[in-house]
Amino acid sequence: MKKTRILAIVLALVMVIGLAACGQTSSSSSQPQSETSAQASQPETGSAETPESTWPEDDVMMYIGYGAGGGSDLLARALAQYIDLGDHAMVCSNLTGGSGTIAMMECFNADPDGYSMNLCLPESFACLVLNGSLERQVFDDLIFLASPVYDVDALSVTKDSPYQTLEELIAYAKDHPGELTIAGVGSGLNKYCAIKIMQDLDIEFSYVPYADSNETRAAVLGGQADILLSQACEAKPYYDSGDMTVLAVCADERVSFMPDVRTFNEMGYDIVLGIHRGFAVTPGTPEEVVRDLEARVKAVYDNPDFQDYMHNELGFNTVWTGHDEYEALAAQAVEDFGPLMEAAADY
Repeated sequence: MKKTRILAIVLALVMVIGLAACGQTSSSSSQPQSETSAQASQPETGSAETPESTWPEDDVMMYIGYGAGGGSDLLARALAQYIDLGDHAMVCSNLTGGSGTIAMMECFNADPDGYSMNLCLPESFACLVLNGSLERQVFDDLIFLASPVYDVDALSVTKDSPYQTLEELIAYAKDHPGELTIAGVGSGLNKYCAIKIMQDLDIEFSYVPYADSNETRAAVLGGQADILLSQACEAKPYYDSGDMTVLAVCADERVSFMPDVRTFNEMGYDIVLGIHRGFAVTPGTPEEVVRDLEARVKAVYDNPDFQDYMHNELGFNTVWTGHDEYEALAAQAVEDFGPLMEAAADY
């Protein structure tokens, strides 16, 4: 009787264990996963919780086509210092030569992911298009991002020059056409700006091209040239020291760091010339990345410390030009400099 009861208990236990085992096998092999477990085991794509962009995930390279210590180099490095890229940095690389085109092409040919930028001078690039040094298609395809600086042109003479006002300079030049020499950088943008000034003032200088802005200043200070055509920022140290007199700036309004220097407009001449120092990115960069970068550069522009550095240390005239306006400005530059390019043949 006892044996029978024990046997029944053992059989019951065997049946329970067997049913439990069958239940586990069935649930793991034949039942579908719940929605929660399926989502946990597979990466989401396009869900509402996924961020629109995870950019940046790496450092950003800034290619600078001009020498270390120049205005363009200093602007690029200032941006690198102030821009917020999260855990990443902006790395600056100077690739000089070709009037800035070597660095520009490095950016142009990079992967279109927003991790390559170029310190960009659209007015200068437009002149290279017009003289055949740069393909128009390359210029058109480059994405002009934004510009925080409009670096206006200025005419300067030494403190010992007999022409200490623009009126005195114009009067002498009218009586002695071609006698006075004006120093500028190269035979591109600076030459076209000099021609524009001569046309509007109805006078004639002899334009003398130099390799870079350091050479132009040395030529004027050393007496090899009479007049310096430069960006206002390049004249600022000599204005501050009193070694040069800035006769006029090519701007709509006076620049903050030369408050006593008149504009050509004030004297009745419609001459507004300069360079929009800004930035470009690789063709094909996604629109959301372009807008992201534009917003980050604008945040730098709005930083009071950056503004103080631009004005007080570098002598830059800060003017914000956003992506859409910058693109239009670059295209217009080619049209504006066309007539000056034709006039340059006579100088």
